[in-house]
Amino acid sequence: MTKYKEIFNPETGEAEYQFGAKLLQVGETVLQNSNGKDFKIVNLQFNLPSGEMVERSAICYASNYDHGIEPGKTYVSSLSFDLDGDPQLRMSHLTQSERASKDDFKLLIRTAEQLVDQEAVI
Repeated sequence: MTKYKEIFNPETGEAEYQFGAKLLQVGETVLQNSNGKDFKIVNLQFNLPSGEMVERSAICYASNYDHGIEPGKTYVSSLSFDLDGDPQLRMSHLTQSERASKDDFKLLIRTAEQLVDQEAVI
């Protein structure tokens, strides 16, 4: 199931959502937006908030695909809405992975009891 994280975009002043999406295909044609930035169209697979698995197109800027992207991997993607309320999807070059938890490192974490020298206790 895709997890969506709401973030605040300081450049636009609007809320955006980050999520992981599996890269299925990278377009070969390099396009250019109105600001002169190169991008390619990519096809992503992810779950909608309803749980439905879908495939949707997104933008991947040259500043991301120049790092190297591979179909089959899951990448951090973002969702914003344009002035008409239409969704805009973008994919970065950063791979999506699960955040580390306390349980991952519980054998390294020393509790207060482990730090007390039991022979020194009166």
